[in-house]
Amino acid sequence: MRKKSEETSEKVVKNIPTSENGAGVLCARKSGQKYQISQNTEKQKFTLWKIVDKGFIKMKTASSPVDLYDCIPWDE
Repeated sequence: MRKKSEETSEKVVKNIPTSENGAGVLCARKSGQKYQISQNTEKQKFTLWKIVDKGFIKMKTASSPVDLYDCIPWDE
């Protein structure tokens, strides 16, 4: 039996899933970090993705894009 890793690793996907079929918003910080908010029109959900070198990391899903803004570490 395999033991589960104690570390929490973030799963990197190469592309945002096709189920995220609505209009998206790109959020960029002064430091260069970029985030994408995508929309699933069927479920009426919005997902926050962190853009990394090898793809995207899913951070959080919410029913409104405004709920996701606090998850982005904005520059002061």
